[in-house]
Amino acid sequence: MSNNDFEYSDLDAILAEFRGENVSPRPAAPRTAPKPVAPEEPVYEKPPLPEMPAAEDPYEQAAPEATVLFDLSSLDSRFAQRSSELEAEEVPEEEEPEEAPEEAPVSGKKRRLFGKTAAPEKAPKPEKSAKAPKPPREYRQRRIPWPLRTLMALLFIALTLAVLAWIFLFLHPAAGSVASSGSDTKLRLSEKLDVYVNNAASDALGDLTYIRKIYTLDESLTVAPAPNPDGFGVTYDPADIMELAQRASILLDGQRLTFDPSADFVPDEPIRYYLDSTIFVVAWKEYIEQRCCTFAEVKIAHGSQLRRKLAEDSYSSSIQLYASDMANASNAVVAMNGDFYAFRDLGITAYQRRLYRNNPAQVDSCFFTASGDMLFSRAGELMGDGEAERFIEDNDVVFALAFGPVLVDNGELQYCASYPIGEINTEYSRSCIAMTDELHYLLMTINHTPDARPRAMINELARIIYSKNVWKAYTLDGGQTAEIIMMGGPINHVDFGYERAVSDIIYFATAIPEEVRS
Repeated sequence: MSNNDFEYSDLDAILAEFRGENVSPRPAAPRTAPKPVAPEEPVYEKPPLPEMPAAEDPYEQAAPEATVLFDLSSLDSRFAQRSSELEAEEVPEEEEPEEAPEEAPVSGKKRRLFGKTAAPEKAPKPEKSAKAPKPPREYRQRRIPWPLRTLMALLFIALTLAVLAWIFLFLHPAAGSVASSGSDTKLRLSEKLDVYVNNAASDALGDLTYIRKIYTLDESLTVAPAPNPDGFGVTYDPADIMELAQRASILLDGQRLTFDPSADFVPDEPIRYYLDSTIFVVAWKEYIEQRCCTFAEVKIAHGSQLRRKLAEDSYSSSIQLYASDMANASNAVVAMNGDFYAFRDLGITAYQRRLYRNNPAQVDSCFFTASGDMLFSRAGELMGDGEAERFIEDNDVVFALAFGPVLVDNGELQYCASYPIGEINTEYSRSCIAMTDELHYLLMTINHTPDARPRAMINELARIIYSKNVWKAYTLDGGQTAEIIMMGGPINHVDFGYERAVSDIIYFATAIPEEVRS
């Protein structure tokens, strides 16, 4: 058998066997006589691999001009190399036939290259980047209806603006604030965040459900927002107040008014009121035990609306002002005199969380917390070093008053036999502040009147305020200082017919910003 016979008949079988194919050997192709070798070429020199022309039938090709001896030593390496090329190049015929270029040879036919079986050339696969981009998956967007998507976007924007507003308002001290170590102390961070998240949700969901907004006042502010002039009113008919209470039902939150339409009202004295979504005030005069009692009932939405103002907004200022002037300067809806701290040096006095005086041996003190609660310490309590500071910190106290005594505590009437200040067993004009419920207060004065009505001793004052079903009550400075201010001036008859300059007031303010109201 000649070399050509071996090359064309058995090599295919050997390669198929190595590839694990069960292929019958092809019938030997018809042989033609080899062309004579040119005398100038060595018989055994291996010519370079020529580029074989494509033929419809590779078995009908003419044999190469030179007779090449088969090199068994290169069989293994040639076989392994070509097998890997075949495995990489052979692709099922049905895979993407439409993408094959027209010049590619017909698949399924093979060419012989000097004893090697080669797969036909195939057009290169188009790169992924050449493919047309897939359309967006629209169904993902359709899962959320557009009204809900719009609502969610608005809510996100509102929350973002709320956080920015919070940073601007509460991380930077307000202009005109009192310069002291406690002036930068704010309400608890978590509470502020809750407030602004609540208000953002109220804005975003306003068309779907009602969420009541929560407004607060910074503790360091010396001027509150101006009340809405349209919120004030005057009536002589108690039924109007009961109708107004229906409008204030959300703010009252189920609490009952102390105001009684069947009370013995002082004739020809108007009933004053103010109402917005954060504060409800009713002020009136009535006779109790022949005394002329002036009341102001106050319901607020947040504890920060109960505030204290010092003359010139500075502790120990040498300046004293009329209570009505300080009330108007601070935009108070309603106010009353404080403890006149500059007139004496007894008790515990705190302002904007800072302890200024700690002399609790002889008088009761009253503490007002950030949540609007009233706490008492009795004479002789909190005497130890640091006890007052710890009490202020532990109970979140914003300011403290020092006058007294305590009139009502935890719903129980208190009796006072003696007290170092206030001439408790003599008839004087009196003033006090009381709590009837959460964020619900009652201010009261008993004054001298032009018709010579009697005033009150301390235990008489306690008995009258207790009759209004209050939970706590505390005595403030009396005499010519005792007054309640609303709508620009005192609404009670002040002793001697004119105000006395004082050092401080307690007042209640609206929490609605003026820009929101407008």
